[in-house]
Amino acid sequence: MRKYLYEIRINKGFSQRKVARESGISYQHYSKIENGERGNKVSFLVVGRIARVLEVPLEQLFELEEAYQDSMEFNSENR
Repeated sequence: MRKYLYEIRINKGFSQRKVARESGISYQHYSKIENGERGNKVSFLVVGRIARVLEVPLEQLFELEEAYQDSMEFNSENR
């Protein structure tokens, strides 16, 4: 789960549907991104739109995603 997306979204008082709609993607697509079902295959354009809706600098979102991906690799190596 991309907990950082969840936490940012909740702190803004936004629903998944609101973020999805304002990002120009389907609710299902956004839900899969936030829940980690999309893995690391999310287009830069979509990430930029999500950052804009959540009012988060793109660089910050990139850093949070990088930490998320690193933790996923660490967890898979320790299984």
